[in-house]
Amino acid sequence: MRRSTAIALGAIAIVLVVIGSQLFTDADGAASSEVVTAAEPAPDPIAEPDSPSPDEFGVLHGWARDPDGALAAAIAAVRSTGPIARAGFITRSDMIKSLASEAYGPTLATESANRLTEMTAEFGAATVSRSDLVWSEIPLSARVVAVDDLAAQVEVWSVLVVAVPDVGAPRQAWRTVRIDLVWERDDWRVDGWTAVAGPTPLLDATVGIASTDDIRGVLSWSPIPSLSG
Repeated sequence: MRRSTAIALGAIAIVLVVIGSQLFTDADGAASSEVVTAAEPAPDPIAEPDSPSPDEFGVLHGWARDPDGALAAAIAAVRSTGPIARAGFITRSDMIKSLASEAYGPTLATESANRLTEMTAEFGAATVSRSDLVWSEIPLSARVVAVDDLAAQVEVWSVLVVAVPDVGAPRQAWRTVRIDLVWERDDWRVDGWTAVAGPTPLLDATVGIASTDDIRGVLSWSPIPSLSG
């Protein structure tokens, strides 16, 4: 199974990180024969893999050959778009070869390079230094669509933040990434990548546009291992 699409980003002029709050409802007690209606339980958090470890290029490997392992591998792949975008040409190619299947790797490398070129043009800059580029994609939730011993398909909802110092305003994109995986070289490898816009929450028009330094500052904080709920 193979579907190929560029690692894409949407362009919207303001950045807003929306943190959803959960509402819990308590049931009042009755008599001795009371019936208590419990609030609907929240989905179980997405578990981190047991023992993934980075290879020489920083790509995580060691996923379990089961639905949980496929889910964790897809989430890690979405998180890796930032390090891949900021890597040098040679390192980026090595990272993609490590992340992807042998058949899909060349396609993903070409489309990633093309998308970075398009992004440079969108920001109106002739060139963008990889050291200046701010790129972070944060998975918010994920689900396994299909899985067996040889292949899997996972959907990941994420928010992507991109900025370049002194070149336009930081941009964000809420998107759903569908990742095809195959079991190859004793691990789950990306064998297809499709990103579609949304679902996108309403952004507060009264909030000012953050600067690139503001975005870079909060992204320098310690990453959260798992986001759910």
